[in-house]
Amino acid sequence: MPAHTIPVLHKSIAVLKLIAEGRGNTTTKALEQTLAVPHSTMYRILQTYAQSDWVRQVESGQFELSFGLLPLLQPLVRHELLIELVRDPLLELGRQTGLTTKLSVRQGDFAVTLFRTESPRTTSVYVKPGAAFHLVLGSSGAVLLSGLDAVARKRIVEHAPAECWQFQTRAEVTRRMAELARTGVCADLGSYRPTICAISAPLRDRTGALIAAITAIGFREDFDGPRMKANRRFVHATAARCSTLLRSAPGNE
Repeated sequence: MPAHTIPVLHKSIAVLKLIAEGRGNTTTKALEQTLAVPHSTMYRILQTYAQSDWVRQVESGQFELSFGLLPLLQPLVRHELLIELVRDPLLELGRQTGLTTKLSVRQGDFAVTLFRTESPRTTSVYVKPGAAFHLVLGSSGAVLLSGLDAVARKRIVEHAPAECWQFQTRAEVTRRMAELARTGVCADLGSYRPTICAISAPLRDRTGALIAAITAIGFREDFDGPRMKANRRFVHATAARCSTLLRSAPGNE
């Protein structure tokens, strides 16, 4: 068991995961046996979930997820809708540039990858969905950082871990945000990994609020000379297309 954690919460999470998977038997007895949890503990876990309407018991005695979880999942549902909205434009951006593309949102002091498309090339940069990078790193971080007020930006930069400054200075973070304000896109030439470069642009809703960043990522040679200019143009155009789709999507009238 990892240090500084609560054992019963680990058990409770495991119960919810098994019920969510919907595979096999999810009766009280079956869950006890699968997870090696005592009957009294399993009973209390299930009753706690049931009272919050997170799970419900059906006639067969099986447990399944219930609608009480929906309010907790609404942020994730919105993200799923965002992914569906930008999927085709990001795929097209990958075809235009030959680069890996991704969609990122802010979570606290980090940029989290919600979605990525594979580069059509045999050799490319791999980006794992769910990967989190500090906001002072990279072009997507600069985009998301730019959506905050000056006080919040200052706090995030000042409290960034030491490893964030291995290949860059604070001045370079400022430079990326200034470039974004001036041109609508910003480039990172190796602040996270020296061989990896990226260009990002913001997605905005109809109120002008910044909600996400799109990015094209590749190796340094993918951003040399004319390629840099072309990549910047494609990323900028894709962000504009995605923002238009976002503003016209149901629920954004």
